[in-house]
Amino acid sequence: MENTVNLNNLRAAFSYKKNKELRHTYYIFKALQHPSLVKVLSVLTNGILKYSILVRILVRNTVFRVFCSGESVSEAFSTIKRLEYYKVKSVLDYVAEGEKTNKIFKYNTEIILENIRKLSREAPGNSISVKFTSLEDPEYFKLINKSPVDAISFGKLRYETFMKRIDSICCTAMETKVVVYFDAEYSNTQDFFDLITEEMMKKYNKSEAIVYNTLQMYLSDRLEYLDHLLNDSVMNHYFPGIKLVRGAYVEKEREIAKRENRLSPVYATKELTDFAFNKALDICLKQHSRVFTCIASHNEPSTLLAIAGIEKYNIADHYKKVKFSQLYGMRDNLTFNLAAKGYNASKYLPYGEVKKAIPYLTRRAQENSSIGEQLAVELVRLKNEITRRKSLEREIRRPN
Repeated sequence: MENTVNLNNLRAAFSYKKNKELRHTYYIFKALQHPSLVKVLSVLTNGILKYSILVRILVRNTVFRVFCSGESVSEAFSTIKRLEYYKVKSVLDYVAEGEKTNKIFKYNTEIILENIRKLSREAPGNSISVKFTSLEDPEYFKLINKSPVDAISFGKLRYETFMKRIDSICCTAMETKVVVYFDAEYSNTQDFFDLITEEMMKKYNKSEAIVYNTLQMYLSDRLEYLDHLLNDSVMNHYFPGIKLVRGAYVEKEREIAKRENRLSPVYATKELTDFAFNKALDICLKQHSRVFTCIASHNEPSTLLAIAGIEKYNIADHYKKVKFSQLYGMRDNLTFNLAAKGYNASKYLPYGEVKKAIPYLTRRAQENSSIGEQLAVELVRLKNEITRRKSLEREIRRPN
């Protein structure tokens, strides 16, 4: 396989978008330059969506169309098939988080299980993403963050019910060979999530990584945790699945730490986060004989570093051992150009009702508005591709 990858081949990057979709994406990204949109989305999360059909329609026809694959699983699978045509994989995510009732937790579990089976039947090779907060109350996790002993003290039956949900998901994933990525969330619940994910890895990652934990590398303890996880995997004879991200809650983490009068758990600068991410990436690739890695990054230098690492460490089975992933609607230049060159590249593909997707859409809006320089570059890419297509159309229409 040729190692050189042109990550800025716009024709390949946007080949899956029709002209109308391309223009729509451009205008949405243009709107995201205005902080007021983020404020509007925050207001929507407080309940307006429950009462206004017009607002739901507005959201569905704007940001939802860019960052989500549809409201139903059938719409999501249509997107999966469309992406597969371009050799791009999908990480399917049913958007449900911050729920409060056992009835909904049970319903969400059944949805996830059926999605795993459906992927196995209709789209093998694609994966699934799961949020712990779709299966239990986030406030419960804050109370029991330190250990399962704490969890049992708050109710043994509740803890066992939660663990059964997790175990059924992982067991079904192993039986169907569908990789499951457990999302990271806020640091005040991450200790417990780490313990649970490790337990599932020990049980189901005996021959390969089916279960992945997500490491948010803006957290200053993650390199130490990575070292612990790798040592634990050797002692307990399992293959660790590690998804590396920079992190999605940086400002919120700082706000919470300030409010609680404690040190911020995140690095003080982006440069330190970049260093930690790239160091973790190199550690994982160097130990590729037993580590399965997903590089979930929109950062071009880190992507190029990963490509160089695959060659440096002679990872012949990199399609299985090293995966790349970007969010649906963002950084198509990375995903589609990587896939075109034979790398395992995927889109994180959320779907679900508009009102349930609002927390996810708010994070995307906040993320884009806070990285003005990258957003500007994305807009330039979109505009250049629109211009390229217009020039091509004029050339075709030009008489001989």
